[in-house]
Amino acid sequence: MKDTIIWVEVEESKKERLLLKCFKMKVPVLETKIENSKFFIKIYENDFPKLKKLWFVKVKKSNVTGWALVKQVLWSHRIFILAVLFGLILLYIISHIMISVDVIHSNKEIRELVRLTLKEKGIKENTFRKSYQEIEQIKKEILDLYPDKLEWLEIEVHGMNYTVRIEERKLESEKETKSSCHIVATKDALVKEMVFSKGMANVKTNDSVKKGDILISGLIKKDEEVKDVVCAEGSVYGEVWYTITASVPMEYKVSTRTNKRRWNFRFKNLYVDDFIFRSRLETYEEEKKSILNLFGNELIFVIQHETKEEIKKYSEEEAKNKAVEEGIAKLKSTLDEKERIMYQKVLKNEVNNSTMNVEIFVSVLENIGEVQEFDENIE
Repeated sequence: MKDTIIWVEVEESKKERLLLKCFKMKVPVLETKIENSKFFIKIYENDFPKLKKLWFVKVKKSNVTGWALVKQVLWSHRIFILAVLFGLILLYIISHIMISVDVIHSNKEIRELVRLTLKEKGIKENTFRKSYQEIEQIKKEILDLYPDKLEWLEIEVHGMNYTVRIEERKLESEKETKSSCHIVATKDALVKEMVFSKGMANVKTNDSVKKGDILISGLIKKDEEVKDVVCAEGSVYGEVWYTITASVPMEYKVSTRTNKRRWNFRFKNLYVDDFIFRSRLETYEEEKKSILNLFGNELIFVIQHETKEEIKKYSEEEAKNKAVEEGIAKLKSTLDEKERIMYQKVLKNEVNNSTMNVEIFVSVLENIGEVQEFDENIE
C-alpha cells in the first residue's frame, strides 16, 4: 500500500550510491537522516523489494511506520486488547441488567397491581434496563390503564435497581355542603363577566365594586322578602388595575461556541462528582452521555465545547422593552388560564446605576370572587 512507510538503513559511506540507485529505479525517497554513522531513508514499503536486490550495498529495514506499525503493535498486544474488550463488554452487560424492582406505596393492593403491570411490560428482575423513552412510554400506558386508581407514577433508575413511586388517585368525596354563603369581591374592580348557578346577582356588567362587596348573594329574595337561603355558586371576572415595576441591567453577557472542543470523563456517585482529566478549557458548554452505571457509580462521557463570552450593551429602547417583557411575564405567571392582561402602558422609564427601571400600568381581567359563609339567622 502506498500509505505504508518504512525506514531503510545503510552505512553512511554508501549513501550516495543508494540515493543514485533509488533515482534510477524510480524509488521515491520521502526523507533522509544520519544517526550514529548510519544513513536512513524513508520510502514506501512496496518499494523495498527493489532495494533488496542491490548486491553492492547491504540494505536493512530499520523500523515500520504508518498502518504497518499500527498492525504490528495491535498484533503484539492482541491478548491484552481482547481481554480489555471482553471485560468492557461484560461490564456493559452487567451494568445494564436490573436486579430488583422496588414499588413504594403504603397500599399493598396498589403495590401488587403496579408490580404485576410493570412485569407484563418488561420491567422486572434480571432483565436489561429499559431506555428513557421506553420507561416514559410504560409510565404513560400504566397511567392510562388505571386512570381511576393512579394519580402519578415515577420510575427511577438507581444503578441496577428500579425504584417506582406512586401517588394514588383519591376519589373526591362529597364536598361538604355549605348551607349559606355569598360570593364577595376580593379587590376593587370593574365587573366584566359573570356566570352563576346558585344565588342572586347583586351586580351587573360594568358595575364598579369595592373589596368586600357581595357579588352573588346566597339570599334569594322577592319583593325584599327572603324566600330561600343557599350557598351561592358562580364566577365573577372583573377588570383590576395595577402599577408594576421591573428592572434590567444595561449590560448583558452573550456566550458563543468557538471551534475548539475537548473530550473528558466525569465520575459520579454519592460522594464524588468530578472530571477524571483536568479540564483544559476555561469556559465551555457540555454534551454528556452516560456510558456506565454500576452500583451507584456512574461514568459519563463529556464533550466540552469552548465558549467565548462577550459583554454587550442594550440601547435604552432595547432595555426598556426587555424590562417590560420581563415584568409582564412575571405578572402573567400569577394568572390562571381564564385570566388575561387587557391593557398595558409604560408610565415611566429611566436609567439609574447602569440599570433600566420601568413603571408599567396594567389592567387585568381576574376572577375577583370568593366564597364567604354567613349565618342565615343574622342575615
